[in-house]
Amino acid sequence: MMYAPSLLDPAAEELRLADVCSRGATEAAREARTLLGERFSSVTFMYVLMRAFEVEYTAACDASRWHEFHGGPRALSDADLEKVLAPWLER
Repeated sequence: MMYAPSLLDPAAEELRLADVCSRGATEAAREARTLLGERFSSVTFMYVLMRAFEVEYTAACDASRWHEFHGGPRALSDADLEKVLAPWLER
């Protein structure tokens, strides 16, 4: 399902203001899940990452493979997620 930016931008703004950067990518992902509620998916997660932290598209795509979305051989562990998002969250 697609969502209009107007439905996702408030969550991105709240995530940006939530000071999750200091707690790391896994906490940022869990906070995004809380903020998005039923709208939380790999696609909406990518969108809020790009809006909240200016994460580049390819890194956001990688982050969308976080294991709490889906399993499988390409799923990212929490440690992998931390590595992928570190350049944007450690600013």
